[in-house]
Amino acid sequence: MPNALLIDLGNVLVQFDHGRTLRTIASAAGVADPESLRAAVFGRNEREFDMGRLDAPSFFRAVERDAGLPPLPDEIWGPAWRDIFEPIPEALALLAELRPDVRTCLVSNTNQLHWEGVRAVCNVASRVDALALSFEVGLVKPDPALFRYALNLVGAAPGQALFVDDRPDYVEAAQALGIDGLAVTSPAVLEEGLRLRGLLRDFHSPQSGVRTY
Repeated sequence: MPNALLIDLGNVLVQFDHGRTLRTIASAAGVADPESLRAAVFGRNEREFDMGRLDAPSFFRAVERDAGLPPLPDEIWGPAWRDIFEPIPEALALLAELRPDVRTCLVSNTNQLHWEGVRAVCNVASRVDALALSFEVGLVKPDPALFRYALNLVGAAPGQALFVDDRPDYVEAAQALGIDGLAVTSPAVLEEGLRLRGLLRDFHSPQSGVRTY
């Protein structure tokens, strides 16, 4: 039975809208089709930002160069990039329903600004025991080193942990290391997976079986 939970952030505990970023930047730059910016905004430059190799202004300038955009004020870029998150209350509530002996680590490909945006809507850091954030560690999923780093933080061997993510390829990468994996598409799938593995204390809600927060 697992005694450690490694859990993703985006589309698991919080949801986000990248379209909001694209629409804001496109409008400010006079670009008719926001989707035409997606590759430049969410490609290799974001990976460098997520790994902590670029600070926010350097990331913005790199995207502008690659997308052929005019320089935009950081006051436009910052909120457009940061303010895209909303909590998923049902999923967050499950963290409080784990067995008391289960150690938890948030394992996320994220950057400093996105992390600020998450913290503005939900203090998820207070709900887990440890953080393995790519921009702080310098590693991104599916690098095995990031999974090993997270395991070390919670003091667990691969066979003692469950990894939860919305991306099946990341789940498969964890499974290749001997970590149990669960790909989730909803809080209900998350709850079922945790319960089947004995990670949850017994609790019930008259409506959905999930407590809200």
